[in-house]
Amino acid sequence: MKQIEISFIIPAHNEGKIIGKTLDNLYKLPYEKYEVLVGLDGCTDKTEDIVKSFTKKSGKFKYFKMKSRSGKPEVIDYLIKKSKGDIIVINDADWIFRFNNKSSLGLFFSVFDNKRVGGIAESFPVEWGGSKLKKANIWYKAVAYGNYFWIKYQKQSFTKSKKGLLYINDPAMFLTNIFRKKLYKKNLSLGDDFERTRDIKKQGFEIVIFDEEEMPRNIASYQDIKLKDLVKQKIRTGVARNQIESKGENLKKYQFGSGIFIIFNSWKMGFSSGLYANLWLVITLVGGIIAKFKKTDTREGWLLRAKR
Repeated sequence: MKQIEISFIIPAHNEGKIIGKTLDNLYKLPYEKYEVLVGLDGCTDKTEDIVKSFTKKSGKFKYFKMKSRSGKPEVIDYLIKKSKGDIIVINDADWIFRFNNKSSLGLFFSVFDNKRVGGIAESFPVEWGGSKLKKANIWYKAVAYGNYFWIKYQKQSFTKSKKGLLYINDPAMFLTNIFRKKLYKKNLSLGDDFERTRDIKKQGFEIVIFDEEEMPRNIASYQDIKLKDLVKQKIRTGVARNQIESKGENLKKYQFGSGIFIIFNSWKMGFSSGLYANLWLVITLVGGIIAKFKKTDTREGWLLRAKR
């Protein structure tokens, strides 16, 4: 089977503590036709030195220094213009693109053999699964379980099954970070991954989402989340939803349905899963309320990021 060319896009701002793991994982990728593009967004730590060490190891790695602190959406837009791949994979600096073997990797990207498939949505939270979840702190677990049931609700409500795959029939609040480059539309909101799902669907292309945890996907390189960082993230998410709704989208119908689903279904997995998921839901609501009173633009919003 002919390989499709992949471009991994990594925006990076002071990621010296964690980006080495992310890049080392991609260095070992059992795939021939790929490149890794890193955008250095105003880094003042050792990030640049670490990235340079990988460019010396392999010609697949390239880096670009932004002229000023631009924020994630601007860096993504810049790197996509520099990319050569047919498929873009947006890979945060604190994510690891996990793959079990060469065959599963080939199967994963083979969905693009169907010319009508435009993207692959986030199928599980990056914090979900593995032994790490057992060792993680309470806020990490809250994010993992909350997002797990949030995505599960969307899978059950807004997808259709066809030939063993799930296809999104309503963009809802799915996140799409793997997609055909030709379908990319520049957007600089805090909800760029939400909007990307809509952009692809509006162009008449399908988006696939997997229901198998072991398929290749991004997973977190960290296992602890601070409460203050979680609150900041939820404020940022709230601002993102406000930005999308200002363009005429009605996201409240999805938020209400997912909230009810989480409240009643998370407890079925067990007491701890119910506790963590509902704790996440409360923090999400608080972040959304705070976001209503913030006049935050995209660049300011990305300052509400966690510092690893």
